[in-house]
Amino acid sequence: MIEGQKEPAAGMRPGASLWADGVGRLSVRALQFLIVFAAVAVIAWLVSSQLIVSLPIVIATILTCALQPALNWLRARRFGRVGSTVTAFAGALLALLAAFFLIGLAIYHQAGELAEKAIEGVTRLQEWLGRFGILLNAERLEQVERTLGGETGNLGERALAGFATAGEIGAGLVLTLVLLFFFLLDGDRMWAFARGFIPTRHRERAHLAAAEGSRVLGRYVRGTTIIALFAAVVDTAVMLIMHAPLAIPLGALIFFGAFVPILGALVTGMLAALVTLVTLGPVPSLVLVIVVIIVNQIEHHILQPKVMGDTLGLHGVVILIALAIGAHTGGIAGAVVAVPLAAFGWAVAKALIDARGGLYAEDIADPPASGATPASGATPAADG
Repeated sequence: MIEGQKEPAAGMRPGASLWADGVGRLSVRALQFLIVFAAVAVIAWLVSSQLIVSLPIVIATILTCALQPALNWLRARRFGRVGSTVTAFAGALLALLAAFFLIGLAIYHQAGELAEKAIEGVTRLQEWLGRFGILLNAERLEQVERTLGGETGNLGERALAGFATAGEIGAGLVLTLVLLFFFLLDGDRMWAFARGFIPTRHRERAHLAAAEGSRVLGRYVRGTTIIALFAAVVDTAVMLIMHAPLAIPLGALIFFGAFVPILGALVTGMLAALVTLVTLGPVPSLVLVIVVIIVNQIEHHILQPKVMGDTLGLHGVVILIALAIGAHTGGIAGAVVAVPLAAFGWAVAKALIDARGGLYAEDIADPPASGATPASGATPAADG
């Protein structure tokens, strides 16, 4: 043996020491990360390429989690499996139809005027900022005006696109409702069937993680609905007090926009301020901007902690990244479901980590070296 060369440890395979040092372990972790990232990328590509199927599945799952407490309450009152499912489904359907009908009717009858006032508001804002030497990008403004005015393409192209979009939305809505009914009826049986494919020693942890993810999704939807209702009611009340026209459809837009965290209510509130700028002038518009900002701060610092608690558990940067990915993948619908999915994923991962004793449970479980004694108070983690 060459002088100075260390003999390999007993039982160590040739070349094993290559992966035993710090660089080797880091390389293994990097390879694992790349494999996981590739798997996530493939799943994201499959989901984005089949949005007409994947979005209804996701939305139906989120709504099922939101309705689970009501379903459990009904079953505890001996409504039976079918009776409780029909009651919960019918109640949710009636609530959704009433909300969409009333709000959609208000928006539909005033959509043309709303778009016209929004375009005038953008123009007025450009003129007002120009007085202070702040010039906005003309091409961007023209694109916004064309989008708000619906002037892209000829009439035939717009009609065909409208029919195609309406058909896709209708098919997706029907599929969502069908999936929602069966998830409410047989969701527990479906999960029991899926658990059969999980190794026995991991089933309990998987069940705990799924239960935590379901709790987070349900609480997120219920909390977001309360927050969206608060923002819409306050902003609409302020517009009605100022006798602003289009207050009801603008309040409806704020309600729907609030389902996109951080940015949704703020953006739709600024749109309402633009319309108010045209109809009432700069002072009422500025008042509405201040109210929108105050409401946004109340939501984030008071309502959200009270209503949701630690449901999200996500940093604002993570939420913005999730929103960007969701919007790029599925448009507005993708932006709406991106954050609850991210919260669900984090809740599941955190539950699995906690169930195994933490990130470094395998290090704690390693037997101490020969002659060493465990640290005071240290206990080995359970074998997972």
